[in-house]
Amino acid sequence: MLTNGFALFRGEGAPSLALDAKRRVKRYAREVLVSCDGEFEEADSARPSGKREVALAFSLGRGGYPLVHGYAGGDAALPEGEFAILGTNEDGFYGVRGPLGTRGLWVVHRGPNAGSIASDYRLLRGGALIPPATAYEKGGARKMKRGRGEPRRMETFEEAARTLASLVEESVRRRVQGRGRVAVAFSGGLDSSLLAMMASRLGEVVLCSAYAPGSRDESQTSKAADLLGLRLETALLDKESVVESLMRAELPPGEATPMDSALWCVYSASSELAKRSGARTILLGQLADELFGGYRKYAIAAHESGAEAAERMMRGDVKACADRGFLRDEAACSASCEVRFPYADAGIASFASGLPMDYKIRGGERKAVLRAAALELGLPEELAEAPKKAAQFSSGAARLLGGR
Repeated sequence: MLTNGFALFRGEGAPSLALDAKRRVKRYAREVLVSCDGEFEEADSARPSGKREVALAFSLGRGGYPLVHGYAGGDAALPEGEFAILGTNEDGFYGVRGPLGTRGLWVVHRGPNAGSIASDYRLLRGGALIPPATAYEKGGARKMKRGRGEPRRMETFEEAARTLASLVEESVRRRVQGRGRVAVAFSGGLDSSLLAMMASRLGEVVLCSAYAPGSRDESQTSKAADLLGLRLETALLDKESVVESLMRAELPPGEATPMDSALWCVYSASSELAKRSGARTILLGQLADELFGGYRKYAIAAHESGAEAAERMMRGDVKACADRGFLRDEAACSASCEVRFPYADAGIASFASGLPMDYKIRGGERKAVLRAAALELGLPEELAEAPKKAAQFSSGAARLLGGR
């Protein structure tokens, strides 16, 4: 069953934990289902008292285990996609977190026959986040094994751009095919423009942009939408609206940064636009910068300390996305629609990790190979060469919250 989130509570106190979680998610879930024996019922009719194992899902459909938060589209042992999975086998329940950690998997373990597991930090208090590409079963976590495949020969820059173009095209196709109308969180920059163009070749697309008056996004999104020939829906942010948004925000555990707050406001407003426009799915461009050298700090590190230092910084930032960024952005959108991250694709990430730094930062141009791939796919040159500016600044949300 595809869900927007799931939890399994086991052992002493399981019913009360499930009921508390149910009350918390009712605020943003379309439908809450509860299972006391493997068969899901409407939350209001389920009677979990006295049970020692209670599952909860807020869902897009019905069925039994396994529950999949996100989507999976490959080998059953480790599907390629964006997912957290909860299932049962002869040894009891198990969970799997996807290869890049776009969905969370939180665990509380209290003895061999108890414990709780959830795909959303808002469902499980005090849980520990397990790393990406990890399975949890029998009270312990283990890293999933993945085949290395054939060693890839070194490609020329032009060959690499063509290969990347094919990978991006395929990643978007898997994430939007059969989804009906799809939204794109749109800034008018390279990353979101490329996703929008590729998605529009497969179905109806609506561009959704939330920004402050006078921001860079106010002018850029309109120009970019015209170049792409796509419908643009916008929401104006002001001090009052961002404060109200943050009052409702449920950011991941840990100290929230100004960036967390600003991005929550931008993506929650964008996903609300998507929902009002009839889209069930919204695409976000996260991880393109971390994989392909989009931030200025990578160019500085490469210049001052060498390519290896820049690569270490980028790997650390990819991990940080799994530790917080994906969880924050998915939660910000989940009240309105399902989020998918086409650049956070196992094939794209694996390919990017094998590229030399001078394919990513080339002659002073950041994300060079991704820009070349975008041109290969037919993105207008003006958009393929659009300069990078982080969403919290280009939208003006950071300024409204007191940032620079």
